[in-house]
Amino acid sequence: MDDINFLRTLVTVASFIAFVAIVAWAWSPKQRSRFNEAAQLPFADDARPDNDTARMENRS
Repeated sequence: MDDINFLRTLVTVASFIAFVAIVAWAWSPKQRSRFNEAAQLPFADDARPDNDTARMENRS
């Protein structure tokens, strides 16, 4: 029985360490510019829908 409890403890501690490492990576200042750039990607192609609309209007 002691082996399974040790394994459970080990997995819990390893999971917590992985969680803390991911949080530290996500909040690190090195990643901020990369994340800000990725956050702006949905807005990077704003002019395209207007061009598609104009193209559709010219077809008819």
